[in-house]
Amino acid sequence: MEVYILRHGEAIATGTPGYPNDDRPLTEDGIEKLTEAAKGIKRLVDSFDVIISSPLIRALDTAKITAEACGYNKKIQSTEYMLVGSPMRSLFNFLKDYNNKNKILLVGHEPHLGYLASFMLGIEEHVIEFKKGGMCRIDIPKLPPEKSGRLIWLLTQKQLITLGK
Repeated sequence: MEVYILRHGEAIATGTPGYPNDDRPLTEDGIEKLTEAAKGIKRLVDSFDVIISSPLIRALDTAKITAEACGYNKKIQSTEYMLVGSPMRSLFNFLKDYNNKNKILLVGHEPHLGYLASFMLGIEEHVIEFKKGGMCRIDIPKLPPEKSGRLIWLLTQKQLITLGK
């Protein structure tokens, strides 16, 4: 199973008047960069069997931009288990229903994604960090992990944009 983990793109700054702190949309620049990065994702992955996102608008919009670039025409799944502070156990209980899928894309937020990736690699500390629009691929036999996965690649948004050109 290939698990792809993608951090949302650049969002409106925390504290911007008129936007709730926890559910801020992507900026115009964030949308533009993600659209270009998604071309690189398409070259690397082609498409996904399932896309699962945090319910927050910046993550959902990131998932939608990526889905469109990759020709993914199924429903994007949304779960609160992709939110920062959600217990890993709850997320893995949710994800075990997708063990029959080969390529899973998870879209969310730091530091939650860093802990998730680190845990999937058999490390109980937060050692992987995702910059905005950054993505990794981890190969793992099943979810929840019974043994450590393998980090295949970890790319920044800028590297994904370069791959898409």
